[in-house]
Amino acid sequence: MIVYYKLDELLKKRKITKTQLCNDTGISTNIVSKISKNEGFKTDTINRLCEYLKVQPGDIMEWIADADYEANKNNKEKAKIQAQIEQLQKQLEQYNQTNKKIKKEIKLWMMQQKEK
Repeated sequence: MIVYYKLDELLKKRKITKTQLCNDTGISTNIVSKISKNEGFKTDTINRLCEYLKVQPGDIMEWIADADYEANKNNKEKAKIQAQIEQLQKQLEQYNQTNKKIKKEIKLWMMQQKEK
């Protein structure tokens, strides 16, 4: 799998936005989107990027074995899901604490009403 994370890193380092990249190179936003998703595109685009950035292709792209890419992708997705689960668990705990407080207040109020 050819991946282009190096291009993103280089653009950030040089403070070049993707909009600026499109404007300066004539590469469409659709192609830049494909690059971000590691999808295929013409080698002419690689040439235009290298010409614009004055770099070698290896400076903006890298080959990773498909199995390694998938494993890394799955691990990132798992980590993202785990983070979401942890956030939801914290929210649930806060909800439960609030719910307990409200129940106590209702009980207290009901007891006060019975005394009247």
